[in-house]
Amino acid sequence: MGYVVLEPKGGQVPWHNQEQEEVYMVLEGRGEICVGTERQEISAGQAVFLPPTVFHQLTNTGDEPLHMMYIYCPGGDVAHWRQELDGSLPPAGVGDTPPLPAGAASQCTKKPE
Repeated sequence: MGYVVLEPKGGQVPWHNQEQEEVYMVLEGRGEICVGTERQEISAGQAVFLPPTVFHQLTNTGDEPLHMMYIYCPGGDVAHWRQELDGSLPPAGVGDTPPLPAGAASQCTKKPE
């Protein structure tokens, strides 16, 4: 379980997947959630279930920080956090990584500064 704050206007958990099932719960703010081929708006008080191995992405589309919690089951290490930190997350639509849903916010794959 963890807590993340996404910066206004584009802060993001980029397009990725993992073996565990996961739930995102938005505590404050609003954004765009992509799960597989679906894209929806999500706001404070809403949660989304992320099935194992299904690609997903959360982008802050609002003017305020987006606060969210995530919960993995079973718990354990997930590769995408390390990939995000070192800038090696595979881009959407390249290799075995499926494309983003139509109209989705572009994927952030740059190493954070």
